[in-house]
Amino acid sequence: MIKQAPLFRLFKLRIKAEQRANFVAVGKQNLLTSIKQESGTLAMYTGHLDDAGVENRVLEVYRDQANYEIHANSAQFQAFKTVAGQAVVEQSVLALTPILLLEQGPRLRAVQPTTNVAYLTEMTAVSGQQLALKKLVTAEMSHTMATVPGLVVAYFGQVADEPQQFVRFEVYTSASAYRQHHQHSKLSEASQAMVSQQRTTEIKPDVFVTQGQLSFEAK
Repeated sequence: MIKQAPLFRLFKLRIKAEQRANFVAVGKQNLLTSIKQESGTLAMYTGHLDDAGVENRVLEVYRDQANYEIHANSAQFQAFKTVAGQAVVEQSVLALTPILLLEQGPRLRAVQPTTNVAYLTEMTAVSGQQLALKKLVTAEMSHTMATVPGLVVAYFGQVADEPQQFVRFEVYTSASAYRQHHQHSKLSEASQAMVSQQRTTEIKPDVFVTQGQLSFEAK
């Protein structure tokens, strides 16, 4: 288990449709090279929301700021940055305070096409319910990770500059594993009074990579 909170971020990117192929190719090279060469790059996920691949999401986990700087100065990231500068037309980033980061199974090297599926849930807590929501989701995710074989990644974070906003990210081995779990999950019902807004979005994988066995829980 990691004791120091890792660097955890979510990027929302909109790219030019005609730049999609270049963006994905250089992104694949960036992620596969980085996860192999940089021990402090713990996990990286790139995927898209729409069939055209214009709306993209990127999640990153680094051991700390120093290890992010190693990545940012790498040749593969600089190549990606050049292409992204031409492809990206809109970008926002959420700095996340990690609450729970869990992985099970071997390291992940999922490149499209893959059966893996990912879901991003963005939640807004009712005023005064942030702590209760954190405890509820943390307990449910820990239990799910221990009991659901098809769940391989479960992350939960709080938006650093908007503490009522939370982000949950899950990767399953298949869509059927996701459906099977959420058909029986009681989290939505239990958290109903704690959440004013909630949206779950499927992220279609481009490249998902991890070092494997990440385990962190905020104290």
